[in-house]
Amino acid sequence: MLGIEIELLTGRYAATAHNDRGRAEWPPHPARFFSALVAALHDREEVNQDERAALLWLEQQSAPSLWVDPESRVGRRQVQDVYVPVNDVSLGGDETIRKAEAKLDEAKSPATKCKAEAALEKAKRKAFAVDVQPSDKALKTATALLPERRTRQVRTFPVVIPETSTFAFLWQDADATKHRGALEQLCARVTRLGHSSSLVRCNVVDRDLTPTLVPSDDGDVVLRVVGSGQLDRLEQAFQYHQGVQSRVLPARPQCYGSSSERAMASPRAESVFSGDWVVFERVGGVRPISSRSTDLARALRGALLEQHGETGLPATLSGHGGSGPTEQHHVAFLALPFVGHEHADGALMGCALVLPRDIPTRDRETLLRLVAKWEMERSDQRGNLTLAGGTLPSFIIRRVELSAKAALDPTRWCRASTRFITATPIALDKNPGNLRSNQDGTAKKAALEAEQSISDACLRIVGARPSSVEISLAPLLPGAQHVRDFLPWPGRPGRTPRVRVHADIRFAAPAKGPLLLGAGRYFGLGLCLPVEGR
Repeated sequence: MLGIEIELLTGRYAATAHNDRGRAEWPPHPARFFSALVAALHDREEVNQDERAALLWLEQQSAPSLWVDPESRVGRRQVQDVYVPVNDVSLGGDETIRKAEAKLDEAKSPATKCKAEAALEKAKRKAFAVDVQPSDKALKTATALLPERRTRQVRTFPVVIPETSTFAFLWQDADATKHRGALEQLCARVTRLGHSSSLVRCNVVDRDLTPTLVPSDDGDVVLRVVGSGQLDRLEQAFQYHQGVQSRVLPARPQCYGSSSERAMASPRAESVFSGDWVVFERVGGVRPISSRSTDLARALRGALLEQHGETGLPATLSGHGGSGPTEQHHVAFLALPFVGHEHADGALMGCALVLPRDIPTRDRETLLRLVAKWEMERSDQRGNLTLAGGTLPSFIIRRVELSAKAALDPTRWCRASTRFITATPIALDKNPGNLRSNQDGTAKKAALEAEQSISDACLRIVGARPSSVEISLAPLLPGAQHVRDFLPWPGRPGRTPRVRVHADIRFAAPAKGPLLLGAGRYFGLGLCLPVEGR
């Protein structure tokens, strides 16, 4: 087992939550601690290769457990907006100096190095030279830099004060014998975690600690963790932002739950679809609502297939076998709407590729190669991609590993629950009859047929029938759209449109999502939100 203990030397932890600037992060995220170790790795001019190898080994380990104060015992400082003078880097020539230093680092030959050193000295002399007769413009600029004259931007400084100032990350199945010395060296040089005022002491420990939070697909706490390639991603990101420009910590979300709750957990029904999602966030273009889900899903599928063509793709990706549509579960193309919140408006916040749970490794790699090829060939300089197709205007997206938008968080859709409500209506597999009939008993009989069809669909997707199903033509979630707002499905010439309904689905025991039901489940219809306890 590997355990790394961290003590908050000031008794406080200052770090802003990645998805809420007005709230402090607690418990500390494993990805943030890994970044602190990477910063310690590069705090010397020459990187220690043993330390680097230790971090490459650590990123390959499974998500750690945590020994940490539970939320109920944490004190949070009330967050107030603070208006802080903006720092200025234009007057001192910092940018010119940084560029000269970068050229010096890249210099290979002695002549090139000598020339770069001369350029650096010149930049420094120019940056710090005193102008005895400054111009009116220079005086105005200099005066504006005085603290009382600078423009101010709003800042928040959320802080957590835990009852116990010590916590630990635990890799219980890891054998760190080979890398222990290097990890101890790195931990000794970690001085802060989160904000610069959050001073810490870190060390590798041998004593047994009982975790209070453990990785659990059914947990309600979502933390950012790392995976293979994290060190390379952080180093590449630094080459771009240089510690100056704004940046987003590369990470992947992981659900955590109480260790005691996990011990008592009983086996649950599980969806044939996995929590392995490739998520794209909307960054521009039109802002359609959820009734355009199928348009967006088809545009996403078309954009990926044009990189390869449908011929020759495995059935788990294309959805088609040699003789037509396959019965095998395959990749679903989803549009993700903002629903289930009191201020939800049903806008599509992005889209995702949802992989089946049993997808072969080779097929998964093929899909990721298609995504990478699409990004390289079609993205602009900012990494944005444009989706358009049919009646869908330009919808600009960018692939993200972790989004601050709740609608784009896979764990929100994948968690276990005994109750699910449709975010987009279900296209029934069979025609139940006339749900709007005024004749005695006709509408009731049709409703029973619709409920039975949904029950059958649940059995196929999660392996369990619901204890109850209630259907509706009107939306049942805030932000969801009425069934009449959606285009007919499948909307192809010569194909009879499917009857669509919203549903409130309840199970006797928790079932693990994502729950995608009905004939349009691979194209954004039948997407259900777990709502237990909300």
